Amino acid sequence: MFLVVFDFDHTIVDDNSDVHVNKLFPSEEDRLNADKNRSQFDCWTDYMQDKFRQLQRFNITEDDYIQNMQEIPLTTDFSHLIKYLYSISNSHLIIISDSNLVFIEAILKHNQLDHMFKDIFTNPAYFNKDEQCLMIEQYGQQTCSTCPSNMCKREIIEKYMRTKFSEPIPILYIGDGHNDVCAANGLKKGDLVCARSGYRMAKELKQQEELGKHKLEADFFEWQNGKEIEDYIKEKWIK
Repeated sequence: MFLVVFDFDHTIVDDNSDVHVNKLFPSEEDRLNADKNRSQFDCWTDYMQDKFRQLQRFNITEDDYIQNMQEIPLTTDFSHLIKYLYSISNSHLIIISDSNLVFIEAILKHNQLDHMFKDIFTNPAYFNKDEQCLMIEQYGQQTCSTCPSNMCKREIIEKYMRTKFSEPIPILYIGDGHNDVCAANGLKKGDLVCARSGYRMAKELKQQEELGKHKLEADFFEWQNGKEIEDYIKEKWIK
């Protein structure tokens, strides 16, 4: 048995879903006006709720959000990678993302990948039909001083491992961003960290080792597409 942890934005999908909704504003001027409130929010998730409130003024419907998400392409070869990992009998796939449940479920269902993940950890969201507004809440975290208030992926993994499995199992972690670094630093020997080349996760992990701040215990691999990850784990990780 092994656990596969996927990030979502710029990992499974080749875009930031929270940014992609900007296309729903009728004009660039409307988007810029909505973004004037950005400095009022310490947490990105709270800022997104304000953005959804701004979009509500333009009568954006639930179907509009779903269609907007369906436009986002998957990262190259990630559909094949997910299906390959799912096909392995002792694999256990989950998603941990700072996006939200409405966006993630819409994209997974559109690409017929939703049944392949055991669990999704993300900011709760739903479309309030009475108010005609997309609502989002912080997922929340209590233990980490370095991660944002709404989510620490390391905390989620550690709790998941304690409650889901009777003994330690190897972890394959696939991500790209700054909020994946804390989780990667918590992984152990025998685990594998796959960081997207040219993105903050890879840059920060290499920088912290160069500065002598922290060296990963897990193996490290930089990727540009899903096929590179699949080839690497077939050759060097899956026994």
